[in-house]
Amino acid sequence: MKPILTPLLASLILAAALPAGAQTSDKEEIARLRATTQALIDALVAQGLLTRDKAEAILKQAQASATAPAAAPPAPRAEASATPKVLRIPYVPETVRQQMRDEIKAEVLAQARGERWGQPDALPDWIGRIKVGGDLRVRAQGEFFDKTNVAAEVYRAQAASPAWAPDLSNTTTDRQRLTLRGRLEVDARLSDQVLASMRLATGSTSNGATSTTQTLGNDFNRYTLGLDRAYIRWQQGLTGDGLSADLGRMPNPFYSTDLAWPDDLAFDGVAAKIGRAFTPQRSLFATAGVFPLEELNLSTKDKWLLGAQLGGEMDLARGVQFRLGLAAYDFRHMEGQRESSPPPAGPLNGATSYFASQYGAGLRLKGNTLINLNDPTSTAAPTWGLASRFRPVNLTVGLQLDASVLPVPVGLTLDWIKNTGFDIADIERRAGESLRDPVHPEKTIVDRTHAVQARILVGNPTLARRGDWQGFAAYRLVQRDAWIDGFTDTTWHLGGTNYKGWSIGGNVGLDRNFWLSARWTSTRNLDDGVRFLAVPGDATSLSGNLSSAPLKIEVLQLDLNARF
Repeated sequence: MKPILTPLLASLILAAALPAGAQTSDKEEIARLRATTQALIDALVAQGLLTRDKAEAILKQAQASATAPAAAPPAPRAEASATPKVLRIPYVPETVRQQMRDEIKAEVLAQARGERWGQPDALPDWIGRIKVGGDLRVRAQGEFFDKTNVAAEVYRAQAASPAWAPDLSNTTTDRQRLTLRGRLEVDARLSDQVLASMRLATGSTSNGATSTTQTLGNDFNRYTLGLDRAYIRWQQGLTGDGLSADLGRMPNPFYSTDLAWPDDLAFDGVAAKIGRAFTPQRSLFATAGVFPLEELNLSTKDKWLLGAQLGGEMDLARGVQFRLGLAAYDFRHMEGQRESSPPPAGPLNGATSYFASQYGAGLRLKGNTLINLNDPTSTAAPTWGLASRFRPVNLTVGLQLDASVLPVPVGLTLDWIKNTGFDIADIERRAGESLRDPVHPEKTIVDRTHAVQARILVGNPTLARRGDWQGFAAYRLVQRDAWIDGFTDTTWHLGGTNYKGWSIGGNVGLDRNFWLSARWTSTRNLDDGVRFLAVPGDATSLSGNLSSAPLKIEVLQLDLNARF
């Protein structure tokens, strides 16, 4: 029983227990007050907020106070003895009294429920603000390589600028494997404005930034978990209309498809978004973010991603929703810069910045044009850097038609990317040599900086129950320097750029939050016709522009998914 209730009940009971010494109407009012007080006490006892013994004790105490003789008043002065005594009783309308009773009862009961009075097994308040969720996916994946693909050793033999995909280790051997992805997320709603979130996921850092999949087959040994997300979100309210900001390691803050940012990718840094809803069917948003990519302790040219996006959504008609986003990105200091002198030696070794602009093997996949960063006198193995600067512009358009327009919901998306940072003169300056071959002018690298994807999704927007289903199909073309290949989806072409192809698949709900998925993806390298044989008739010595070398890949995925 809360302390505030004791004086409140005592006052009500005392008023109800006053002797009936007034006129008939006053007696009726006192009777109603007594009945109301008794009803309130019974309600508190029924809710477990007050024991019956305690209620009886309060009643007896109030009645004793009401019947106790009052202290004798001071004797009146002689000149006032003839003045008649007047008893003034304030009048409170019945509607006001009823409103007061209802408000007091509602407030007490709401406070009791909120603070869990009379519940000895009640959980702490902070547990109600914590949400735990996650998902599991078990996948069977087959990777099939065309036997006419150029051998991997040809790619790995590249040593001069320009080069493409020098890390390829398998281009002809089919592969089948089982994989696992597990994610556990905890969200803590600290207030209406502040959310703290963390997520753990499978997959080691050697898998790259765009995948949290763990390949099974480790002699039954354990697998690692990584910190996939950890961020604080501040927002003006729960409606999403207004200003919000994410700080830490966060989900993708931009409206996009997996052509630009894969689903498993998380962003490090700070992002802010402002939204304005003019009507429930029309709104605008603006997003901006600053994200560190690599911090260098011996150079001021740290690598950063800067991004900004404008967009909006509106209902074109009943059941037809249109959404658009236009984004511009700047990958700062990601381009390679050839060294002009040999590596530092003696006391300078390790204390001087060198190869700060390299495109690390742990990040790069395949497809981008690369230049060798070694100094002109070096005979060491190549150190690769990105040839182009990357300042892509990304336009994303979405159209959703629900079941009120068509027999089943249909979603359409169109995504287009153009890298505006490609400049052959700038590349040659940083490469320290001309990339225009006077004998073989076809070897000169040219602008290949566009990407496009069209996708259709038919069926339930989400899979939550048995029988829910989806079918999808997509076509994609990604030229070699449209996007940084290290930040690409690893299902299409097994990651990277410089390919075209299609993907088709579907999902079907087997039970609540449990579904089966199947997907087939077919891709092949883009061919701009620029290639030749160093040794006639010997396909293994194919050289020149390996960007155009044959590389065809088929990927089959069968998934069992569970969400909780």
